[in-house]
Amino acid sequence: MFLGLPEYKRSSSFLSDDSSPKDYVKPIPPPVLVYHESARSIVFRDHLRRATSAASIQTHSKESTKIDKIEVSNYQPKVTPLPSLQLTAKDEFSPLLDEIELSELTVAERDVVAMLQSQDACVKTVKNNEWTNFLHRFWKPHRQRNQRYSNIHDDIPPHDDYMYNSFVTSTSLLPCKGLKMRAFGSLREYTVGVVFALPKSYDNETEAEAIKKTKTWGWPAGYSAKTEFNIDGRGCLINGREEALINLKVMRENNDDYIMKDDYHILGRKVKGGLKTVPYNELFLRVGGIGRIVNCKDFITKEEHADKKGTGRTLKKGVGLPVALFVRSATYGHLISLLRTRARSSNILRNEVMKDIPLLLITPQIGVRVLTKKMEQELLKIAARDLNPFQNLSIAHKTTLENTSEQQMQQKIEELLDLDTDNMRQMLTPEERGRIAGGFGATDESTIALLMEAKRKDSVTDSGVTSHNDQSNLQDIVNDGLAAAVRSSDYHTARQLLILYSIVATQSDEIDNLQEPDANGKNGLGRINKSGDVSRSFHTETGNFSDSIVKKEGSGELQKHQIMPPPPPLDTDRLRSATNSDGLLAVLGAAQVLRAMKDGGAEKRVYECVSAIDEWIEHGQNSIAFRLSSWRDQLAAQADLKIAMAHDSSFMAFISNKAITNRKLFARKLKDAVTTTNFQSLTFLKAICEIVSKMHNPCLRLELLQFILGLDNRFSVAHLARSVELAGSCLSIRVASIAGIEESS
Repeated sequence: MFLGLPEYKRSSSFLSDDSSPKDYVKPIPPPVLVYHESARSIVFRDHLRRATSAASIQTHSKESTKIDKIEVSNYQPKVTPLPSLQLTAKDEFSPLLDEIELSELTVAERDVVAMLQSQDACVKTVKNNEWTNFLHRFWKPHRQRNQRYSNIHDDIPPHDDYMYNSFVTSTSLLPCKGLKMRAFGSLREYTVGVVFALPKSYDNETEAEAIKKTKTWGWPAGYSAKTEFNIDGRGCLINGREEALINLKVMRENNDDYIMKDDYHILGRKVKGGLKTVPYNELFLRVGGIGRIVNCKDFITKEEHADKKGTGRTLKKGVGLPVALFVRSATYGHLISLLRTRARSSNILRNEVMKDIPLLLITPQIGVRVLTKKMEQELLKIAARDLNPFQNLSIAHKTTLENTSEQQMQQKIEELLDLDTDNMRQMLTPEERGRIAGGFGATDESTIALLMEAKRKDSVTDSGVTSHNDQSNLQDIVNDGLAAAVRSSDYHTARQLLILYSIVATQSDEIDNLQEPDANGKNGLGRINKSGDVSRSFHTETGNFSDSIVKKEGSGELQKHQIMPPPPPLDTDRLRSATNSDGLLAVLGAAQVLRAMKDGGAEKRVYECVSAIDEWIEHGQNSIAFRLSSWRDQLAAQADLKIAMAHDSSFMAFISNKAITNRKLFARKLKDAVTTTNFQSLTFLKAICEIVSKMHNPCLRLELLQFILGLDNRFSVAHLARSVELAGSCLSIRVASIAGIEESS
């Protein structure tokens, strides 16, 4: 019962004559997955066995009629999720907690660790939903706060050797090694942060003079400066904030006291015995301007940038791009967020700038730890094998099939991982990389490279003889990826894998003959991408696939390609029985549609359906008793088989000729599809799409389409439409891609 109240049993006077207290409260029945055995069994219900018990069904005449309960042997009793893996997002990656030798770190990692140890670096945590604005700020200046007066804190656009916009933002100066002090914000809302390096020397002035001149303000630990509310239009502090200012020297001394002394002052009060964790301080710092500096050199151009000469980091023009990314928890959820943020930063700030940027763990308890390349490889290995995959929780609710926000979808695309990195290739098998792509998301280019590599291995034996086996490594990789997508309930990664698999696997010598990709992933991949269709595989909706093909049919550009068959079939039966997600059912249903087209099952079952409907129409036209019997059987099937339809079969449709008319029309469309359709091309899907679009309240017709395509009873008209459209998108994008290859060749 709700609200923890004791269960209240109603007396027998409240119950009807044909019910009992035991039957009054019933658990929700488990979902039933039915796969029909033949078209005749659907039309005539002659495979059904009548049970001894009966179910009461109310008819339109308000009379209670006893209809036998139907039992079908060919069904699975319930949806069974895939078995859970060993680790979840809340488990900790323990190797990261151990301290390692400096000799195991790269130059950039040692540089950052040294700066945090000497308090020459600041940290900033960024809110999960503000990363887009933060990263784009390095490219696009914000407007001045006050157009009438210049402000020393206004953005400085890129100029001369300063490639990036510089702006002021709030940061924190942590004590030595990041110990004792917490950073701003909660771990949940501010998961990932950045590290900025401070200038180590100043051009002909002291640090205190540079701070005063540039108004690089600082406040002690525990003080709430709220600079967004306490700076006037001329860039001056108000509401007493100026009286509380301290410089970097005092800030460092306070930090040393927090670590070295038992008693220290916070906001003028002496804290005896100290605090376990000290609140953050605040430094209003100008960042950006120059690029990423490593060991006094620009990371891209390798030009020397000396702080002493004024060509490096300065408080006046900016301290440059972030020198590291960090999280404050060693859980797998936060570490995967760290990898996604790195990918996102690389997309916005350029891959070259963010390449090999140090990844850190900073906590008040243990200080700084570095996620080295070796540890990252181990992390990815665990993520591919033992970690239950998951989406970015901050955007997952905005990237579903029914509710997709453009901004959140763009973020999801920017966070896609690259499967072509050294860490991925050296440590992960192709199957494991496929699981990463399906469970966590990977870029189109790297996923295509993975699938093409598997295709070459399937096509060429050690002796160089081409062979085409039924079971291929390519199919195994895609199946593993789809299973990971089901575990993470990610419709978009599943859709991406299916479309890219269709492009790579479906046939053809055009893709087989592509050159091996070079070290940068060009050549072969670039030729596929020229069509402009592969890059759409992740983030576009399925739409009406027939429209894009019909527009080009008249030109003859794609006509010769429309007879190309579907890709080798994928076995997704187990995956379909593991999820009730509308989006995943659409993707897995599309895979089954392509499978039915490829193995000839759809063609065989279409002929079977036409024959069974014709036979029913012949009997129905001659006997109203036969039609009433069919209505009773149909109603019983709907009640017991949980067929995904909006309404029960109409009694009046069977009394009148409406049921006969609907089935005649359906049979005629199937016959037309039989006579004019190539069952392994887009024309078959277009015929099915047209039939589905004309359905309003189908019952028998819906079951027959489920039977033709090999789908279960959960696939409603909407599910069928999505699956057929996605299957068509797989073929149409693939056709357009092949056309693009030929054109570029």
